[in-house]
Amino acid sequence: MNESLASSFSLPSGFVGRFAVVKLWPELKTAEDECIARIKLAASALGLECVEVHADGRYIDRPETAVSKKDVDFVLHLHYDTPKFYDVFSFVALWNPLQFYHQWGYERTSRNLLSHDDFVSCSSVAADDHVARMVRGAKTHLPAKFHLYHSIADIVHPPSLGDGKLFYVGINWEAVNGGKSRHQDVLRELDQTGMLRIYGPEIFLKVKVWAGYQSYVKEIPFDGVSMIEEISRAGIALVLSSQAHKASELMSNRLFESVAAGALVICDENRFASRFFGDSLLYIDTRAPVATIVEDIRKHIEWAKANPAAALAKIAKAQQIFREKFTLVRNLSALYLGLPARQQELRVRMGLGEGNSKGLRVGLYLLMPAFSDDVLDAHIASVDAQEYDNFAPVLVIDRRAIELNGQAIAAAVSNRAREIEVLTVDFFDHGPMGEVSEERNLGAVLHDILPVAKSFDAVTFVGPNEALFGNHLNVLAASMLSDSRRHCVASATIVENGDAPVHGISEHIEFGYFLPDAPIGLGRFMFRTSSIASDIGIALPHLHRKALAALVGSSEIHQEIPSTVVIDAANGYPSGKWDEAMENEVIADFCPEVFKIYTGHVAKLPSLAPRPAPVTAPPPYSRLSKRWIVYQLTALREKGVLSRMDHLKKRLRRSSPDKTA
Repeated sequence: MNESLASSFSLPSGFVGRFAVVKLWPELKTAEDECIARIKLAASALGLECVEVHADGRYIDRPETAVSKKDVDFVLHLHYDTPKFYDVFSFVALWNPLQFYHQWGYERTSRNLLSHDDFVSCSSVAADDHVARMVRGAKTHLPAKFHLYHSIADIVHPPSLGDGKLFYVGINWEAVNGGKSRHQDVLRELDQTGMLRIYGPEIFLKVKVWAGYQSYVKEIPFDGVSMIEEISRAGIALVLSSQAHKASELMSNRLFESVAAGALVICDENRFASRFFGDSLLYIDTRAPVATIVEDIRKHIEWAKANPAAALAKIAKAQQIFREKFTLVRNLSALYLGLPARQQELRVRMGLGEGNSKGLRVGLYLLMPAFSDDVLDAHIASVDAQEYDNFAPVLVIDRRAIELNGQAIAAAVSNRAREIEVLTVDFFDHGPMGEVSEERNLGAVLHDILPVAKSFDAVTFVGPNEALFGNHLNVLAASMLSDSRRHCVASATIVENGDAPVHGISEHIEFGYFLPDAPIGLGRFMFRTSSIASDIGIALPHLHRKALAALVGSSEIHQEIPSTVVIDAANGYPSGKWDEAMENEVIADFCPEVFKIYTGHVAKLPSLAPRPAPVTAPPPYSRLSKRWIVYQLTALREKGVLSRMDHLKKRLRRSSPDKTA
């Protein structure tokens, strides 16, 4: 262990010395378990604590409790299959080849990366450039700065050739589906030589993945220690990469653990190895015929046995390189020590340096049409979480609900660090005895709020089915502060998919159609109050599910990358009966520009059901907006709804003198 590095580490001020790592498949034994075990060992060496959490931030050992900023300094996410789904500063590891994103759904998995606050690199140019392209020019993100490898805490064993045996470990995934292992022919040939020791699970997903291999030894527990011991005992490690890893010049943990174990490494042509470790390793070219590959491996082993001093010198050189750059102790230490400056760099990039948050006073209106302890607690949690300073929270509740539950509400909002005002409006039409007759249009409710809300520079409305992350107002207010011409800004959202483990990131904003399973949402928007039309009263009260269309008006929607609001699609809001065609007519008359479709970086709602063909009718001929039709044509062209498109083209020709679309 690098005792000097560990002993000199000092926890930055304000940090708790604890971080979390996401364990995506707690019910399975996977390579991630070994990575997590090693990260824990490295953390312990630095006097830090690493805890395991589910993808939604709940502790593995306490699933009823989720991580918070008070508990951990950050969360480390090791995979691309799920987005950030917890309100803590989050790193995502760029540990996967680009090909994997395409195999699992490029748009969805790539967008998941952007839900995190920052990235950790493992020196794959392809992986780093992938993210750098997506955040190019963004004010909310920067390309990866810190490095963290799927590595080992530090050197474990000194150089040794052990038993002079060739160590290999793997799951042999292909055998699960009856397929051929990517290195099967080479391993089969080596299996006959007596030189090989194979380790890995005996049974995986009910399949004996190493059946028929006489060199198979046993399964190694994922405890961060046993693997190293077996490699050291064998003395020589065979490190092979998938084609995808080679293409991205990205190394698996096999190289790092073999060097840390003090073994001589025989590696394939992955350029990562030669770029960083040079002649401290022995190489083979797996593009050669099988017989050639096996013969080259045999010659390397014979050379090592005939020249032990030279072989040990190679191992020592590889360990020196490893110690200088690739140990988890070094990587974690650098990340922790550099994190305060990095977070400040991100704030300054957003325009939220010291004092800048005083420039835009925001009204945060939290809607609660009917009293609910859960909704009230969620709204209060959203208020308490906000990092932005210059905002005033207002709880908006129905008149009848406050009459029945005023005492409970007053108790909940009193004596808080930030005062929460309570505003009473009519969410429902009440009969003479106070009974509820029917729900009012959301637009009518918002119109009642606007006279008060216009005292703020900007306003955000939050639905009862929404929750805000702590950086939500930071992101939106910073966007407005950066450009006075931005009158409407929006974040991306996380559309909560019930109890499913995978939730969807959505940047999609389309007021032309309404999808219950993929709502646009309310809280994602911030409106500059000075830009709200003075005559909005002729449109807003007549809108319900598309009420925010009138607030957007003729403004462009500027979308930011972070996904900072969670929408529970199963409890849609606003609800109730409505007439979509009627609302489209109101919008087409008042602000047809809002029918433009915004899709952000990638389009799309990847984890949700396919969007249906449109069924609503366009406005009447006399009120048909050419721009509205062009927007509709664009949307229809994307959907491939040709018959509908042809119909609109004909109508456009009738209403346009130049006969063009």
